Amino acid sequence: AELSFDLATRIEGRLGALGVTTYLTRSADTLVSEAERARFANDVDAEIVVSLHHDAVRSPEASGVACYFYGASGPEPSGHSVVGARLADLIVKEVASRTDLVDCRTHPKSWELLRLTRMPAVRLEAGYLSSPSDAGRLANSEFRDALAEAVVAALQRLYLPEHLDIPTG
Repeated sequence: AELSFDLATRIEGRLGALGVTTYLTRSADTLVSEAERARFANDVDAEIVVSLHHDAVRSPEASGVACYFYGASGPEPSGHSVVGARLADLIVKEVASRTDLVDCRTHPKSWELLRLTRMPAVRLEAGYLSSPSDAGRLANSEFRDALAEAVVAALQRLYLPEHLDIPTG
């Protein structure tokens, strides 16, 4: 939670310097459910939601960055967030190119936050705390700066027309 909040404030500061209004759904010591976060985002009429997380699993071998957007996987066609998928792809590409985190790709999910928001929403899993290498990187302030820069660059690229878009990284 501390790392996610730290990353959120780094992103907030960079976006604020660009004139972007940002809203944090939690403080350093509060826990807010995904449904409450979605309700808040809908109430303030946000344009985009980026939910920041750091994963942990039983295996210390798992590492990398993944991003999730609204959609369902499987053989049956279903709805999904086209903008959310694009933003998730941009975030993973920017993070993977600016850091040495493994690219674990993007994935459609129907999790509460992704499903209940009226705007595109993504969930970024930036590293595994159960991985000694990822945890060591995340403990480094300069590394968290690189993560914040990557997220901001991805958000900026989302709003660029394709013919003006710049290469990743």
